[in-house]
Amino acid sequence: MTNISSFNKLQVQLCELKLEERRVKSDIAKLVKNKQMIDFFQAQQLNKQNKNVKTKIQKLENIINPNIIA
Repeated sequence: MTNISSFNKLQVQLCELKLEERRVKSDIAKLVKNKQMIDFFQAQQLNKQNKNVKTKIQKLENIINPNIIA
């Protein structure tokens, strides 16, 4: 039972991270679409945020879907 609940928690975290990734991507897309000027620091923060979310998603996906070598 504990294994199932921890698996469910991991799935919830993955969903939350994917929503966060979508939000970051839409923020970047809005800036590009509106041709807004941003300073280097803001661009660096958005890029770092995007990379961090992708890394966390990758780690969780590896935990949930381990590579099975047959």
